[in-house]
Amino acid sequence: MSERFELSFKNKEVRMWCYLAIPTFIILILMINYSDTNYQFFVLLAFWAIFYTWRYFYRKKNKDKTS
Repeated sequence: MSERFELSFKNKEVRMWCYLAIPTFIILILMINYSDTNYQFFVLLAFWAIFYTWRYFYRKKNKDKTS
């Protein structure tokens, strides 16, 4: 845990989270309001899966680059 986390748009992980989260929550709100199905949690599940998959490969690439 020696690495500090910078919560600003200079941090690529924060930018990517915002790029994915904002459209996801808009789609989620629209689905809740206009859809009769009860599968809204799939949208959130897809968001988390995409983000953490991207984050894994991003950190792996940066770790290989520094080594």
